[in-house]
Amino acid sequence: MRAVSKAKNHSIARKSLRRTIFFVVAILFAASTFDAYNQAQLALVLILFIGVLSVTLLTGISGQLSLGQGALMAVGGYCMALLMINQSYSLWVAIPLAIVGSALAGLLLGIAAARLTGPYLAGTTLVIALAIPTLANRFMSVLKGDEGLPVDVGYPPVWFTNLFGEPSYEQWQLYVALPFAAIALFLASNILLSRTGRMWRAIRDNETAAALSGVNFSRQKIFVFVVSATFAGLSGALYGLRGLVGPSVYPVSLSLLLLTAAVLGGIRSIFGAFIGTVIVVFLPDWIDAVLHQFELSEQVSNFMPALVSSLLLILTVVINPAGVAGTHLHKHKHK
Repeated sequence: MRAVSKAKNHSIARKSLRRTIFFVVAILFAASTFDAYNQAQLALVLILFIGVLSVTLLTGISGQLSLGQGALMAVGGYCMALLMINQSYSLWVAIPLAIVGSALAGLLLGIAAARLTGPYLAGTTLVIALAIPTLANRFMSVLKGDEGLPVDVGYPPVWFTNLFGEPSYEQWQLYVALPFAAIALFLASNILLSRTGRMWRAIRDNETAAALSGVNFSRQKIFVFVVSATFAGLSGALYGLRGLVGPSVYPVSLSLLLLTAAVLGGIRSIFGAFIGTVIVVFLPDWIDAVLHQFELSEQVSNFMPALVSSLLLILTVVINPAGVAGTHLHKHKHK
């Protein structure tokens, strides 16, 4: 029995590894065809993709609705910035430590959330997201309030330029984000295919039935918050490396953006998480390209991306709740 279980785990790992390698190759190929601006956009896709994965695991797989993923991103961003500025750590050291800090924040939130469900849980996480500016101003000497903490991705080390040549700043952003996104994808794929993923889905579908089958749903709820927080913290640390860590970088709208991307792509799918992220990142450029042919006021043009995103979200929820990836899988099953 143990041998069968071990063989199954190896099969899951191989499948996840193949998916991750294909992902890395596809991103590198796309980056080679993009200009500097689109390379920066692609780097943003990779960063937010990790955050959307945190929503996929927490809400899509385990059924715990959170509106505070942006707050967990802020925890990762502030931890990373403080370590880089005050302790002079490199980003390769500061980011893993920031992930640990985010996991601890997820543990505390998970302990509180284990007793909450539905709108009570969503409301609690939303309050935490709203508290970020207050905390930043309350601890002004450390967090610098609305001014924020300046930090960026820097430039590649000498060994990198010797091996691969001198990349542009946008390319370096992409190369820094890609390995972390690949690791996040590999881990998320393993979780979804593992026994842990099956337990989370059981809790999502029916807590009572899951408990009767031997699942400790309170412990699993805490665990999923910790795992989700590590993904969100990693995303937040990379997001801060774009230039600044401050309240304006992690607004409440960031949590809603992650949730929108997850729903549009398919909230229960890793592929959907990536598709949804691509949509929310590139949608303003696509809209601008269309509106450029019409003479519209600047005020109307500025509000169009938010309006179109809202309409797409409503249409997805009403017409196709499974999202883009869900539709693809449904068609594939019936072929």
